[in-house]
Amino acid sequence: MKAADEGEPSLAGVSRLLWRHRLLVALASLICALIAGVLAFTSKPIFRAEVVVTQVRERAMGGISSLATNLGGLASLAGLNLTPGTLIEGQEAAAVLESHHLADEFIRRNGLLPQLLPDLKERATLWKAVRQFKEGVLAIRKDQHKGVITVSIEWTDPTTAARWANDEGSLANELIRNRAVTDSTRNIAYLNGEIAKTNAVELRKVMYNLIENETKTLMVANGRAEYAFEVVDPAVAPELKVRPHRLFMILIGFILGFAAAGIFAFSLEGLRRYRRSSSSGV
Repeated sequence: MKAADEGEPSLAGVSRLLWRHRLLVALASLICALIAGVLAFTSKPIFRAEVVVTQVRERAMGGISSLATNLGGLASLAGLNLTPGTLIEGQEAAAVLESHHLADEFIRRNGLLPQLLPDLKERATLWKAVRQFKEGVLAIRKDQHKGVITVSIEWTDPTTAARWANDEGSLANELIRNRAVTDSTRNIAYLNGEIAKTNAVELRKVMYNLIENETKTLMVANGRAEYAFEVVDPAVAPELKVRPHRLFMILIGFILGFAAAGIFAFSLEGLRRYRRSSSSGV
């Protein structure tokens, strides 16, 4: 039996070794499990609230898309930018949800700097708060198959998590809508100025068409709160936490304690054999 223990380790040899050190293994496993349990039961529960939105494809009435396509070259020559104001593409609108600017604006409006960085020893800055918000609080998932976007907020208070999730989508709509209003208003003012400068009938007709469609964009933007994203399923306060998983943490603690004790037992056994071989060699 000794020869088997001192040779290459086998399952039986490992079992005998752990059994010889069973008190150490049991004590280490129990202590680590207790530590993990304390951490699990003292950690603040985290709740996840989710709002599901879909992108609004048509933001203006009528054939504004085809008009912008047909007259895009003329608009560019006239110094206009139709795309941001009237035809915010899906990828561009979706990018707003993940943008630093949206998170920055959301934190500033809601005064979340102290909540996001409560224990920061260094000077709390908005940049650090945005990073914490985007990496530890906000999550955005896109389902290309269903054509929906899920905005998730994880926070210690379920009601707050639901409110923030809904407000995040509303703020994205507001920023995109304000941008559309600003661009369309600027384009209309520019077009009116150009109409006063030209006597070309065809060019004036084109500009009046552009003004008409920019006016439609203004009407839609001012009259529709869900301008870029339409809420499919609003967030509600969750009743179940997403973490910590207490039983899982205790199990992991037990396994880590068992593994640490096993490594320590093997080290003791190796040291004992080394001393034995050294003494026998002398």
